[in-house]
Amino acid sequence: MAIRSDSLQTKKRILQTCVRLFLENGYHQTTMTQILKEEQVSSSSFQNLCRSKDGVLLELVEFMFENQFDIARNVAGSGLPPVYVYAAETARAAAAAL
Repeated sequence: MAIRSDSLQTKKRILQTCVRLFLENGYHQTTMTQILKEEQVSSSSFQNLCRSKDGVLLELVEFMFENQFDIARNVAGSGLPPVYVYAAETARAAAAAL
């Protein structure tokens, strides 16, 4: 079964809200109730799109690493080892989050 466009938009909003809540409150202190209330989605809709709060975190981590590895691969031609590029990109992203 394919995910509908409106479902993808809802999932994207949920992920964005979770990033904000995780940064503001920490992962463990962010509750499902907060997420559902902020996004005005039902528990069943959330579970269909994201499975669980752990599922959201896993998706966010995979997305973050995938993007950072892509950047490291693209800059690898600079002569620096990809691990240095990855470290620099990680530090830049962390500084931007502050």
